[in-house]
Parts: sequence; C-alpha cells; structure tokens
Amino acid sequence: MYKTVRSKIRVLITVIIIVVSLIMIKKLIVDPQPVRDINMNIVYICGSGTEYPDDDQSRYYIEFKNDGTYVLIHDDSRRKKEDYFEDGYRSSPEIDIHFGKYKVKNNNYYIKPTEGAGVRFKDVSDVKKHTINGYGHSTYINDKRTAWRIVQKSKWGIYQLGSLNSDKSTLNKQRLYYTLYNKSDIKKLPNSPEEFRKQFNMDKKAEQERLAEQNR
Repeated sequence: MYKTVRSKIRVLITVIIIVVSLIMIKKLIVDPQPVRDINMNIVYICGSGTEYPDDDQSRYYIEFKNDGTYVLIHDDSRRKKEDYFEDGYRSSPEIDIHFGKYKVKNNNYYIKPTEGAGVRFKDVSDVKKHTINGYGHSTYINDKRTAWRIVQKSKWGIYQLGSLNSDKSTLNKQRLYYTLYNKSDIKKLPNSPEEFRKQFNMDKKAEQERLAEQNR
C-alpha cells in the first residue's frame, strides 16, 4: 500500500515538473520578450509602458540600421471604432513614419528624425482596405524645434523608447514611454516615404479634392 502511495506521489511530482517546465519554455521561447540587446536591421515592436501591445492597441515599430540611420513607425490604426471618440473629440486612424539618424552613448540610442510622412484613414473600415483620405510629408533637417528622443536601457536591462528628460540624457517616465519587444508582427519597414506611401490607395474623392486644392 505504502509503495503504491509513494509511486503515485512520484508520478504527481513528475507531472508537476513537466508542466512547470513547459510553462517556462513557452514564456522564454514562445512569448514575446523585452529586448535586452539591440541588433541591426531587426524590427522591434514597442508597447505602451511595459506591456506587449494587444491587437487593438496602438504601438511603435523601430529598426536600427548599420549606417547610423533608423526607421520609426507609430501605428494608431488598430483601435476599435468607439475608441476613436474620447472626451467629446473624434479622431481617426493614423500611421506616421519617421526616418532619421541615431547615436549611441552608454548603451543608449539617441534618435532624431530628418524626415517623416503620415497617412490618415476616414474610419476603421478603410484600414483593412488600405484606403486613405490624407497623406503628408515633412522634412526636419533645418528645423531647430525637432527634438531628440531616446531608446534607453533601463536598470532592469530592457530597452524603452520615449522622450528625454531636461538633462537631455535619460528617459522621461513622466511622459508616455514604450518597451521594445522581440516578437514583431512586421518584419520589414519601408526605406523611404515613397515606399511607405505605395502601401496605400488614396480615396478617389479625397484625391480629387487634393488635386483641386493644388491647382488653385
């Protein structure tokens, strides 16, 4: 009888060990992990605060390149329809992209845009159709108002994107910041504003209005 009980206990312990091991393997290998080392030419997804973004949450994507440049996308096109109406103000889905240069100091990446572009969607139904009703492009090379941002390695060893403190060297956590994760649903970012623009189709009515305004 005692042998049978001991045998059952051993089996139970073995099952528990296997289950715990599988959970740990899933967490370490399958689940998204905060980025602890920046690799070149890899797209990282950034979630607000310390969380990996849900499917219907806005997010950033960032990619550092060997030539000292970077690409940064802010994607605010994934929210639900009702989430674009807050505090009596109605907004619309948007995606912005910035291209610029970075410098590295003490394992922190300081980024500053040289040009950017953005698209606007009329509503959430147009997002899946890649149909936009607005497009804009800007250059910042001679714009002294353009601020540096930082991708900082925190004291926990994970990288986070955000604005600079007044000391111009550390992350300001009093403002929105984003944690980099290694499981991006996008593997390649556009290399230019033109390549970014080609991903979308302009709404015919919006295009006619734009051309009419341009010809005035």
